Amino acid sequence: MSRDTILTERQIEVLKLKAMGLSTSEIARRLGTTDANVSATEKKARENIKRAQKTLQLVKILEAPIRIVIPPKSDLNDVVREIYRQADETGIWISHNFPSLAALIQEKAGEKIKGRMVREEIEVAITRKGEVVVL
Repeated sequence: MSRDTILTERQIEVLKLKAMGLSTSEIARRLGTTDANVSATEKKARENIKRAQKTLQLVKILEAPIRIVIPPKSDLNDVVREIYRQADETGIWISHNFPSLAALIQEKAGEKIKGRMVREEIEVAITRKGEVVVL
């Protein structure tokens, strides 16, 4: 099953058993290993998954026809308007309405936005399929 993935067979097995609701101790007994080994295997698997997700996000950004750098002190509403403007110019349809796009940007930017004010520079990319990626 791990063929052509970044996860080992053991990592897949541990994640599968965790998903089934087994505790670390139950998994260790089933696999004939220690709790510490199961925990380390799970931790490494989750790190690998996170790295793979970040890599996919980077590829989307690199291939995106629209990349917008939003400076600090920008108003979130202006950011959303700029995204729609550039998407319209490029002929890309964004499936989010104004409030849901603003909420998505706030969620993905985290602490970089407070209220409607951008506190730290953020980068927004729009893929050809209209997906909004926020860094």
